[in-house]
Amino acid sequence: MRAAAFVLLGVMGAGPALAQGAECSFYFGAENFDADDAVALGRINALSPRTNFVKSAAIRKGCPDGSAACRDKAYLVPGDEVVLIGGGDPFVCASFVGAKGQTTEGFLPRAAVTLVPNQPIAAESWIGRWRGSPEQDIVIEKGAGQDGLKVKGDATYGALDPERVKRGAVNLGSLEGEAPLRGATLSFAMGENGTIAFDKGDEYECKVRLRRLGPYLLVKDNNMCGGMNVTFTGVYRRR
Repeated sequence: MRAAAFVLLGVMGAGPALAQGAECSFYFGAENFDADDAVALGRINALSPRTNFVKSAAIRKGCPDGSAACRDKAYLVPGDEVVLIGGGDPFVCASFVGAKGQTTEGFLPRAAVTLVPNQPIAAESWIGRWRGSPEQDIVIEKGAGQDGLKVKGDATYGALDPERVKRGAVNLGSLEGEAPLRGATLSFAMGENGTIAFDKGDEYECKVRLRRLGPYLLVKDNNMCGGMNVTFTGVYRRR
């Protein structure tokens, strides 16, 4: 398994380090919208022809380490791009997102990832259809003004479970708003009468922050954008 990944780690000054341990501490938590301020783009370097993920202690006792027993089947190759956010030596926490939205979580060797300088991202590069998990879909279109963007999304919980579908127990969620782009970030809340500023939304209104980083769209919401367990939070790739 290979392709770009979403990775949580620190690489030679990439940003604030997260606590390292035998388990991964992933970036996406609805309670912390500001955690994405530390993210950076990285790239798998030529340390080896391929870089395997490394299992956590939850999967195999004593991991992560460099033994064959801790080596996972999933791997990346030089040139694959990753998203970075803190971490430690010698292994860093990682979450791989494939072209169809499949995710692999584990550790990567820190030495295998090189930091990529930030590049400006134009509003036009946001436009398109983005896929997170198989139950997350977001469409971004041109909005009003030079940097205005329209966002519309659908998400479900349980749509891939035949039993839940049969019982009519699939939970639904939706996302719709228009806001101006601020640097590499777009944020808004869904009020009773339409889009409102992110900071004006209360705790029971859908609030979302989107960020472009390299080829990725990072999305984080407050778990108020749909039914129980429905969320748009995740890493998206253009379809």
